This record gives sequence, structure tokens and C-alpha cells, in this order.
Amino acid sequence: MSALQFLFADSLGEGIVHAFTTRTGGVSEGPYASLNLSWSRGDNKDHVTENRARVARGLGVSRLVFANQVHGDTVLRADTLPEGWSVGEGDALISATPGIALCTQVADCVPVLLHDPSGHAIAAIHSGWRSTVANITARTLEAMTDAYGTKPADVRAAIGPAISKENYRVGPEVLEAFEAQFGALDSQMAGPRDAGGGAGLDVAEAVHRQLVASGVQPGHISRIRACTFADEDRFFSSRRAARDGHPGQFGGQCGIIALKR
Repeated sequence: MSALQFLFADSLGEGIVHAFTTRTGGVSEGPYASLNLSWSRGDNKDHVTENRARVARGLGVSRLVFANQVHGDTVLRADTLPEGWSVGEGDALISATPGIALCTQVADCVPVLLHDPSGHAIAAIHSGWRSTVANITARTLEAMTDAYGTKPADVRAAIGPAISKENYRVGPEVLEAFEAQFGALDSQMAGPRDAGGGAGLDVAEAVHRQLVASGVQPGHISRIRACTFADEDRFFSSRRAARDGHPGQFGGQCGIIALKR
């Protein structure tokens, strides 16, 4: 049995437990092998439950908490444990309660973890291209400020593994949506336009810029630059599943963060 393999970010500071999961160390099979943490795409729910339990044990937390992600900009508070796995429908979770492990599920989209060491608050954000256009990162920081008095300049941020610009070709309509948010897209954010008007897009770079624009200090932000599409051994990928002929059948990894008790 393969062991759990977590990735960590030094930028988040002390007083928390956190990790970005990989796909190793679980019990799921087939396109979900092995540490799939999402049960929304057809995997055996008993397998997913066991995988989640393994992650919780591995991180030393009692409970993982999720949102029903919909590619929007809704931010949910998780200051008490929900009855089930999910707090509700949204794409970001915030909390100031020690022991509650917030999870963002991804399989190419950008996972973002936030820690406010001064206000003792945390967040987990799912920022796909739609949520990025809606600036869910800024919405989350605003929600933390309103709920916990967070000052963005104090916040530590980590951007986890996501699909790279080289492997994420989008159409002209997506590029236009990003141009409306960011202005003309430079070569760091988007590749050259192809014959169809599309280009490769670096959504994680866009998220980084939104964090800075919201007041997070650049020195407080780290990014794990592994590509979920290219690194099949470590990550699930929606794009790769479509390429390989089983669209919609793939697992999900998570970014997880909790305040220590």
C-alpha cells in the first residue's frame, strides 16, 4: 500500500495544520486511483470516506469540512461543524474555530489557502477560471475582514498545484473575460493566440495578482508550481481525463487548512 504524500507551503506560518494532497495513499480504483477525496463524479462513496479518514488521521485533525463547489464567488463560514460533510453551496470556506479542517477540492482548478495569524482565521478557496473572473479571492478576504477583523496585509497565502498555462488552452471568450478583469494579458498570464483565437492561460498567476491587489504582501505568498495535467503520478486532472477518453470520471485532490487546537 502506498503512503500518503502531502505537499506543504512555508508561507502559511505557524499555528495551523495544512496540506495539499496528492493522489497516492488511498483505496479508490480505476480513474479515481487512489486517494480520491471527491464523491461527486462516480467513485465508490465508501472508498472516498476511507480516503478522507486517512487524510484526517495523517494530518491529525478530527474532521474535514467541504463546500458543494459551483464555480461561483460565494464564501461560507464554517465556525461550527456541519451535520454532514458540507457547509453548503459555495467555493470558499472561512473559519476562526480551531480543529475545523477546511477543504477545497480541485482537479486542475487553483486551490488557495489563507491564514491570518493576527486574527487567528483561515480560508480555503476553489478558484477555477469562472471564480477567478468573479474574484473569489477578494470576496474571501472581504468576508474574513467582516467576520474576524482580518487585515489583508497580515495574511499568509499559498497557491497549490493547478494546471499550467502550457496545458490549459482556453477559447477567446474566456480570454475576453480575463481581459475585462486584468486588462491586456501579458505573456506571463497567457500564451500567444492560436488560429482559433484561443491561448494557454495561467489561472494561478491571475490568482496571485488578485491576492496582491487585495492587499496581501507579495512576500507572504507562495506557489507550488506542479502541473496537475502533466504530473499524472501525483495529481488528478479533469483535462487529462477528457484527453484519455473518460471525461467526468476522475478523482480530486484537496487543499486543507485548520487552526491548531
